[in-house]
Amino acid sequence: MTSLPPPRRSLGQVFLNSERVINRIVSSLDLSLEDTVIEIGPGRGALTNNLIGACGRLVLVEKDDVLAAFHKERFTDDPSVEVIHSDATVWNCCEVLKDGQKAKVIGNLPYNVGGQILFNLMQHQGCLTKLVLMFQREVAQRLVAKPGDRNFGAVSALIQTRADVRMLFEVSPTKFKPVPKVWSAVVEVVPKVLSPEMAAMINDPDFSKIAHGLFAQPRKTCLNSLADGLKTKKAQCQAWLIDAGIDPQTRPANVDISAITDLYRLIKADLGHKDGQPL
Repeated sequence: MTSLPPPRRSLGQVFLNSERVINRIVSSLDLSLEDTVIEIGPGRGALTNNLIGACGRLVLVEKDDVLAAFHKERFTDDPSVEVIHSDATVWNCCEVLKDGQKAKVIGNLPYNVGGQILFNLMQHQGCLTKLVLMFQREVAQRLVAKPGDRNFGAVSALIQTRADVRMLFEVSPTKFKPVPKVWSAVVEVVPKVLSPEMAAMINDPDFSKIAHGLFAQPRKTCLNSLADGLKTKKAQCQAWLIDAGIDPQTRPANVDISAITDLYRLIKADLGHKDGQPL
């Protein structure tokens, strides 16, 4: 069988070595033999070993050449396991699912691209029912933060328009090899069923642009932050904020998510752009 190399720092690889944590992560997915599960970054198989036999079909997505070859060789005679050698930051998860089929997702994500992987998965959220993913703790805190929390920002708003997100538990660095310098946290993401209008809005690159613009300078007022972020005159930004029900003098972290969607619609309408047309 293919020999396994040391963890690659360039890919942010750290491997779980706590059976208790592994069991907690897998049990959080609420599996049955009817489920198709996609595991992102199986690594050396810590989670994989507990997924075998707990679901009907398992799809492993691995970027590392050697680890992908290892799993393909390991499961060559198991028709219930499919190994995809691909980059999860750009891979389309719906490609491995038949029409109407949905999957659950699990993974101990690399710290350096965990957010990218999540948002790529959510581009295809119509085929997903539940995700249980591990991130660096600071990233997880931003994902679950609510308005009024100092961690609330563009990432919080963008993911929470798409899904219900909650923190499950934190994981100490001592539960990994090699031992990282940071804590991790496991997050549950349950995709929302979106109307066609909402799906078009949140998939419009300008929705992300406006959200990031609002939080461009999080310690400043919404007025100053939006003007800086969108490179637009303050008078225009003030009018947009007021029309969206946002106090121009409050901090971005205090803005409700629904107000951000209202702000997007106002800006697009005011500038005469439809969904999908760039600002």
